[in-house]
Amino acid sequence: MGALPAHLERMRSHPDIAGEVLRLEYTAMSLNPNAKPYGRKTLLELFDPTQPRDRACLEAFERELDMPWALYHVRRLFLLSEDGRRRPVKRSTERIDLGRPHQLARRLISISGRHHVDAAHDPVYGRAQAWARPRAQGWPMAEELFATAPARVINKQDKNFEQKWHALTAGSAAQLPLV
Repeated sequence: MGALPAHLERMRSHPDIAGEVLRLEYTAMSLNPNAKPYGRKTLLELFDPTQPRDRACLEAFERELDMPWALYHVRRLFLLSEDGRRRPVKRSTERIDLGRPHQLARRLISISGRHHVDAAHDPVYGRAQAWARPRAQGWPMAEELFATAPARVINKQDKNFEQKWHALTAGSAAQLPLV
């Protein structure tokens, strides 16, 4: 955190690069809201739109977001080893649909509402998220999220993910009819 002021100053000196960095962070946070790289705040929250140099970075960020977006199905498994130690988290990320941010957000919010799943929406930049299976308190556990984000994330699934998912959740996946 001690290097953060210098990092922000470098970003202000290179707003186009800052825009890309902010898009990368926003995308990561869309798929994993718990992964704030700078403690309690995101980089995006550290820029003040009333300051001209910060505004230049935010405008570059907005230009970065002007691209096709995707609706993603994200699942994570928090498993224990045979001796009870926490294992590395297993992940599955799948692109479900492509479109414009607000179109995909409306779709996710609408379907979530019909199925009594809370959805969050960022009306400023467009992200929407719906936790079909929120993170529990103790391990082992599974979490499942549907989220919209810039379409820059590839499909990826850890080895044996489906087998382990089915074993832990008794096969209950995609509680929202999006996939």
